[in-house]
Amino acid sequence: MTDLPLITSEDFDALEPEWAALHAATPGASPFLHPAWHRVWLRSFGQESSPVFLAVRRDAALIGVAALDMGRDGARELGDHNARDYAGPLAVPGEERAVAAGVLEWLREDMTGRLDLWGLPGDSPLVAAFETAATDGGWRYERAHEAVCPGVDLPGSFEEYVAALSKKDRHELRRKMRNFEAAGEVSFTSATTVDDVSAALDGLFHLMRISRGDKDEFLTPRMEAFFRDLGATFAGLGMVRLSTLSLDAVPVAMTFGFELGGVTYLYNSGYDPAFAHLAAGLISKAYGIRDGIERGQRRFDFLRGEEEYKRRLGGIDREVISVSLTAGT
Repeated sequence: MTDLPLITSEDFDALEPEWAALHAATPGASPFLHPAWHRVWLRSFGQESSPVFLAVRRDAALIGVAALDMGRDGARELGDHNARDYAGPLAVPGEERAVAAGVLEWLREDMTGRLDLWGLPGDSPLVAAFETAATDGGWRYERAHEAVCPGVDLPGSFEEYVAALSKKDRHELRRKMRNFEAAGEVSFTSATTVDDVSAALDGLFHLMRISRGDKDEFLTPRMEAFFRDLGATFAGLGMVRLSTLSLDAVPVAMTFGFELGGVTYLYNSGYDPAFAHLAAGLISKAYGIRDGIERGQRRFDFLRGEEEYKRRLGGIDREVISVSLTAGT
């Protein structure tokens, strides 16, 4: 076995099946690192990008992939943090340093002297790997706080989950759930197939728009098309759960999330302000957590944002960082 990996720029279509297999074999890989994510994003927003897909191989076996946008001033992680909560290269566990070194080696040979990575979980082994690779290769390394993604590890029962909340949050959640359930007949249903998810998206968009002004502005026609493509594509991969909380058969809140490897990723949500007095938005997340626990999910990730409800539901911050690397002269 050779010690040095081979890194090449490859065609997306040719690389995709091997990349998807690597993703499936990598523990903890989020849906945001799947090649299908990049395919969907490029269909909606790729016109302004210059994508390059770097494959890192050891003895012909794929050990890492980096999706970069090559600009005039350097390379950056492909995509947009407004639509992708976690990012960064994908690497086989234990091969992070080789992948990081390979990416920097390719950029130096391409005479690209800057790399900006964003969306990296602060506790990811890739962070230390790029710092080491930068030091070894004579690159300047800078790290910056970017965001937080609160999340909560799920126990074996909803009762255990509620009991683990702070006294105040536990009391408030139980009170709000009692009030909501006393207001009418409650149902919580989920769409997971391509057809069902596609049909439910209109309801989600409506609730997103009326729940918050910034979400209304966010849902441009282009972004709405991206959501529809994303929902259909990832439902086809078995990774989408679009849930509806109803009161007396009236939808009052919806959540759109991804599920993979026992983790639920809450991507977006909306609720009807007419039911704000019943905390419909928060209750929809509590029902989602309960549903996840009952189905054996082990973690609920609220993804980016510092909304207070995430902490009231037990979310503990996970830092997301950006890394800038500049080649030495």
